[in-house]
Amino acid sequence: MAQFFKNMQPEKALEKAKWYCSFQERCKQHVLNRLIAWKVEKQYMDNIIEKLEDDDFLNETRFAEAFVRGKFTIKNWGRIKITAQLYQLHINKKDIDVALATIDEEEYFKTLSHLAEKKKEQLNEEQDANERKAKLFRYLSSKGYESDLIYKVL
Repeated sequence: MAQFFKNMQPEKALEKAKWYCSFQERCKQHVLNRLIAWKVEKQYMDNIIEKLEDDDFLNETRFAEAFVRGKFTIKNWGRIKITAQLYQLHINKKDIDVALATIDEEEYFKTLSHLAEKKKEQLNEEQDANERKAKLFRYLSSKGYESDLIYKVL
């Protein structure tokens, strides 16, 4: 039982972190959370992260691009929600901007229109038109789409 409370050695933590980063893109925050869970002493954390970056196991730009691609294509999130999530993971603005630039404008608007159509079909026809529009607006906003684009779709 004492094994669980023991601090992990930095060499072992580095190897585990390499494995952790090798099968999916990660950001520094993900790795830091793991290092804390593994009870690695704080003095070694920066060195481990630096080594992972040097060996290209950890790349925040690559992570941000993969994150944007996944959240937009799979979850149909808009730029606002994606940006907020990336800021929560402490990704810098430059990397976020580079990643968001990979979204095709035409595809973005098409996805927004498709979401609006799907949601419109689910709404109760007996409700007031303004009420349906408001619900639709709230839904699309919650998905992270910009108000001006939502108004164009509505």
